[in-house]
Amino acid sequence: MLIINKQKNPRMLVVWLHGLGADGNDFAAVARGLGLSDIEFILPNAPMIPITLNQGLEMPGWYDIKSLSFEHHDIAGMQKSMVYIEEIISQRIKKCSDSIKICLVGFSQGAALALFLGLRTAIKLDGVIALSGYLPCINEDIILPKTPILAVHGLHDDIISINYAKQSFCDLMPLSNFQFLTFQMGHEVIEEEIMHIKQFLQRL
Repeated sequence: MLIINKQKNPRMLVVWLHGLGADGNDFAAVARGLGLSDIEFILPNAPMIPITLNQGLEMPGWYDIKSLSFEHHDIAGMQKSMVYIEEIISQRIKKCSDSIKICLVGFSQGAALALFLGLRTAIKLDGVIALSGYLPCINEDIILPKTPILAVHGLHDDIISINYAKQSFCDLMPLSNFQFLTFQMGHEVIEEEIMHIKQFLQRL
């Protein structure tokens, strides 16, 4: 787990979740490049698990993925990772002032977990940013939060298609606290997108 801008009482705690097969260092340069010294960034590492999509090979993953059609959702795996992230947040905020804000940021699989957690956690979140991700399809009643949510996606994403992302966000689209931005990009993060991430965090 990597911590950037570690301090006693940051204005905000941002937990940044990497994508499948990566680790906490994947977005370290982006977090540092934001220049937000009053925010402490925590970049945890996903556990090594077998991924069905990749012939069962073990790699860092927040949950299993069977195919890029995303017809199957590893809810048990998401719930396990959710408990892990909640524990990281809970342990950290015990040492901070009561006024600290909390935001989740995730890329790809990390974005899906951030949204999954954001709709379920008892921890008060002040924002969720989902980069090139999707909202996992879950057959249960959920309470749509008033937490500000920013979702960003590439129009040419060949891993998680823009059409699938839009479909997954259908329950969020009508909400005034949900913002969906698209860019001429693939499954990646670009400078213009980073600018919107910085502005979102500054508004919280």
